Amino acid sequence: TIESIHIIGDLSYADGSTQIWDKYMDMIEPFASRIPTMVAVGNHEYDYTRGDGSKKDGSGIKTNETFHPSWGGSGFHDEGGECGVPFAKRFAAPNNGNSIFWYSFEQSLVHTIMLSSEHNMTRGSAQYKFLEADLSGINRTITPWVVVELHRPMYNSEKYATQDAIGIAMRYEIEELLHLHHVDLVLSGHYHAYLRSCDGLYQEKCSNGGPQHVTVGTGGAPLDCDVQLFPNHYTKKFDEDHFGVGRVTIYNASALLFEFVALGEEVVDDFWILRQRN
Repeated sequence: TIESIHIIGDLSYADGSTQIWDKYMDMIEPFASRIPTMVAVGNHEYDYTRGDGSKKDGSGIKTNETFHPSWGGSGFHDEGGECGVPFAKRFAAPNNGNSIFWYSFEQSLVHTIMLSSEHNMTRGSAQYKFLEADLSGINRTITPWVVVELHRPMYNSEKYATQDAIGIAMRYEIEELLHLHHVDLVLSGHYHAYLRSCDGLYQEKCSNGGPQHVTVGTGGAPLDCDVQLFPNHYTKKFDEDHFGVGRVTIYNASALLFEFVALGEEVVDDFWILRQRN
């Protein structure tokens, strides 16, 4: 039984085209009308470079452009001027964060936190304060598993200097929080490939008390074929050859199974996360 479906950013690739959004919603309706479909915002739903500082931004940010830190370089650029509006008008989320842009929810034994990699998450920002408060308030006897989802990955191995800089900066801002509160799993997309890190990843060291990081960006856009990878010790599996989805099965408070399922139901990669709970 499928309990929920998570789409972690870059949903329709409409880039400002209402017609494509309509076609996308028609495409997902058979499952989204029956199964809770939880979404995160990606760059294609939100990023813009020109605005007038008014209330047109779907997330309520009153600036002339989206979050463009100096370390982001060209990684944050205009994506058709949607400003998050079509995304926010088509999906709903629990009212405990900032609408559909960052929020959390609980299902069975899992507490899931959806973040926006497109918004400010530096220390002291509204999103950082939300994450800090939400992590602090989790009852691990009720939801022992904690999963964080955001569109851009904190760890990857594809050789894109600008994108890698963004991942490093996000680690600088929030990785300590994830480590402190014993987050189990971080799920992302953005790169059009599959990647699994080692478990316990923290400060680029495996078995160091951090979560396991998984990128599943293989849901339909062209794959990142023949990309160059930079050497690192934390990447345990990389796949650029298969379209597919991630499947998570929670067996109990201590055992989680993750499977990368390619088209045709072939399980290309699988791994267990095992935890000793107090």
